[in-house]
Parts: sequence; C-alpha cells; structure tokens
Amino acid sequence: MRVLNRIALVLVIILAGCSSKPKMAQLSGKVTFKGQPVPAGFISFTPDIGQGEIRVLQIKDGVYDSAHQMPPGIPPGHYTLRISGFDGVRIPRWGQGKQIFNEWIDIDFTIPEGTSTKDFEVPDHLGQHVKIQPTADT
Repeated sequence: MRVLNRIALVLVIILAGCSSKPKMAQLSGKVTFKGQPVPAGFISFTPDIGQGEIRVLQIKDGVYDSAHQMPPGIPPGHYTLRISGFDGVRIPRWGQGKQIFNEWIDIDFTIPEGTSTKDFEVPDHLGQHVKIQPTADT
C-alpha cells in the first residue's frame, strides 16, 4: 500500500509540474515618431527558433498594451522586435493606412517577468524613402 501511495504522490507532482504554464508578462507603453504618437500599427515579437510563437500587439493612437490582446500577456524572454507604423487612414489595400516609416527592427529585445512599461521613439531616419507595402489586414 505504501508503494502505491508513493507512486500516486510522484504522479501528482509530475502532473502538477507539467500542467503549469509559464507566467505571462504584461508589457505596455507608447510609440512615437518625430515626437508624435504613431496613429496605428503593430509591434511583433519573434522568439528564438523553437521558443514559442510570434506575438503581435496593436498600436492605436501611440499606445500598446499586451493586456488588451488575445490572449492577454506575452511570455517573458528574448525576442526580435519589429515596429510598423501607419497613418491610420483606412484605404483599399492598406487596412491601417499608409506606412509612415520603414519597419524598425531590434534583434535583441528582452521582455522581463511581471508588469513593465517600455516606450519607443522610432528613429527619424526610418521615415526617409519609405517602401509602401500593403498590410495583411486588407
């Protein structure tokens, strides 16, 4: 009987460890370009290969918040960060409007555990020679 109790205890511990999901971090902040809030856009977080899925946060009126996305939150860890910004005037083939700067890429971005705030000021030079591309939400 003791052996069965010990086996049951070990199974409970193993199953409890396997079923726990990593705690999601909450990240929010502002995104500006040339001192103004980015009207529309998105921030994508691409984890290292095999470390999870790409998460995308919407930018609206210069603000983003992982708590308002589905599913809410984002796993803490290392990501490649991409920021795209648009003028917010919806027209055919450009669901969020026309691009106002070329995509900003940061290949070494870390999201810490817990709740944090990170503001981004898109460099002015990314507004030069903008390569206009349709968005995926047309």
